[in-house]
Amino acid sequence: MDKNQNKGHWLTTKQAQKHLKVSGCELMHKREHGELVFEKRGRAYFYYFEQVDESILS
Repeated sequence: MDKNQNKGHWLTTKQAQKHLKVSGCELMHKREHGELVFEKRGRAYFYYFEQVDESILS
């Protein structure tokens, strides 16, 4: 991804759940159905979102 296009945020699983207002199970199903942009780093999943409420990042 080009640095100029990197305007979104990578969220942890907990942050993504809070952002989408879904359970962990529902988040997993969305991931498996290709509804989310994600990346697995080690044992953790990170989810990419273009627009995020800044309050969940802390």
